[in-house]
Amino acid sequence: MLLERELLHPTTRANKQRIHALLSDDFQEVGASGQAFGKETVLAALPNESETTFSVHEMQAQQLSSDVILVTYRLEKHHAETMANSLRSSLWVRGSEHWKMRYHQGTLIR
Repeated sequence: MLLERELLHPTTRANKQRIHALLSDDFQEVGASGQAFGKETVLAALPNESETTFSVHEMQAQQLSSDVILVTYRLEKHHAETMANSLRSSLWVRGSEHWKMRYHQGTLIR
């Protein structure tokens, strides 16, 4: 869960090398917008994000196997004067080097 929180931190989001290390090469995301994208899109977008902060609530981790963990939580995204709530889920897979995020999904709460 520490790695999940790290990906939400502004310093990490501004660091392409760290993002690259935390996401698997076959990473896929279905964003709260409903759009699907991969690692290259994330690497291009996150460092350019500004004035965005996050509040994490109800984070839980469930070990699905010795090398796979499912992380779920509710996220408040604050940008400028707007706020959006979403439900989040991520699959983390342990490789030969360390844990990497393989999949992430966000679903807006209306």
